[in-house]
Amino acid sequence: MRARLPTLGLRGRIVAALVLTSAVVLGVAALRLLPQLERQLRHEEVASLRDTAVASRPSFEDLEGTQLTPRSPRLHRMSEALERRTGARVLIFDGRGRLLVDTQPRKPGRFGDVPVVLSKHRPISGVRVGQTTQADEARLALPMTIDGKPYVLVLRKPLDDASAAAAAVRRAFTDASVAGLGVALLLGIGIAATLVRRLRRLRDATLVLADHGLDSELATDSARDEVGDLGRAFATMQERLREQEAVRRKFVATASHELRTPLTSLRMMLELLEEDLRADPPDVADARDQAALARAQSVRLAGLASDLLDLSRLDADVPLREEAVDLADIRRAVVAEFEAAAPGQSRVESPAEAEDCWALADPTAVVRIVRILVDNALRFSPPDEPVRVELERAGGSSVVTVTDRGPGVPESERERIFSRFERGSAGAGGQGGFGLGLAIGRELAERMGGSLTLEPSDAGARFALRLPAAEPLRPLTEIQPQQVPG
Repeated sequence: MRARLPTLGLRGRIVAALVLTSAVVLGVAALRLLPQLERQLRHEEVASLRDTAVASRPSFEDLEGTQLTPRSPRLHRMSEALERRTGARVLIFDGRGRLLVDTQPRKPGRFGDVPVVLSKHRPISGVRVGQTTQADEARLALPMTIDGKPYVLVLRKPLDDASAAAAAVRRAFTDASVAGLGVALLLGIGIAATLVRRLRRLRDATLVLADHGLDSELATDSARDEVGDLGRAFATMQERLREQEAVRRKFVATASHELRTPLTSLRMMLELLEEDLRADPPDVADARDQAALARAQSVRLAGLASDLLDLSRLDADVPLREEAVDLADIRRAVVAEFEAAAPGQSRVESPAEAEDCWALADPTAVVRIVRILVDNALRFSPPDEPVRVELERAGGSSVVTVTDRGPGVPESERERIFSRFERGSAGAGGQGGFGLGLAIGRELAERMGGSLTLEPSDAGARFALRLPAAEPLRPLTEIQPQQVPG
């Protein structure tokens, strides 16, 4: 079984990455720059030697033939002057390869390039790599013509200065590399320690949240970087979860309360009904009243269940349809529904419009909203006052307005009544709803790209449902068949 290698933590990985990156960069720079630098220094040394020799050649070529002897003082003086300028060993050979001048005669050397220069009459220059005990050497053999005869000017210069300069640069680069690696190591440790400490603080915050719930207070990271953004995003998530949890708790508490009241009333009514039926003789009249009341409570419970189902669908973000809807047909359907519920006692007025009013919406959702608005208007409107349902086109919107003559809505409650489980202070006897209808209506309207608002009104309340307008659909009978060419 192979032993498992220890895994580096985030701190070790960051430090290792910084040090490794620095080492690779410095290594590549050393491999690419230092050899090239040394070659460049040698090349410049040879070029400088060649330029100086070429510049001095005319002085040698101005000599007379009688002055080109091994014992010529002038020839020796010129050679020594050239040696001082170049720092190189200066040698002069005649056309037969005999040595005339050597400024450093005690040094050994081989001069195989002299015959080549004499035969080809072209200069030869380059660098000879020394052996173990010898330094590298710059070499130059330059042809000359004096009194019509060929001669060769030879220069030999050790490249100690170039090698020393390259070695100094190499040492400086090594020192800089060590310093750079040390700085990278220190910076890596500091950055990694800070980052790991902040991440651990964030991890501890998540554990505190898991152990103590959403109400726990967490320290925020105010730094303007990615970790700070992560901490602020975590705080934002916690705040939104708190809000959602508060809504859920309120929803559960309110729904439990709203369900408990009609269920308690329904149970009491059924118990009274049972007592009436057990009596001898049975109290049929009172039993009928209790059965009617029980039926009314069951209708309320069914309405609450329908509202809660609608809310669950909205929270689940169930997609709505999007199609052209005739609002006049929907109005007629809703008005007919309320007329069927109270035959001969309908208080809903729907004046006819001169033109069709179409909207781009979900027909089921539109019916639900209009039903909610009409039901609310009938609850709060006096018995002898009608409720008006009107249609109009306003710019790019189709509008359904429902107006009643009830007590209206106070200014302080005009937005609150659209919240879940919120009811206005204006009473409606025992026929009040559960405070869900308008909230459902507004959310459905906004999901369809529209709005549900409370409009200013001289008396009572006026609710307006605005939806994106759509072009009317043409009946099939109005579509002319296309002519097919015969």
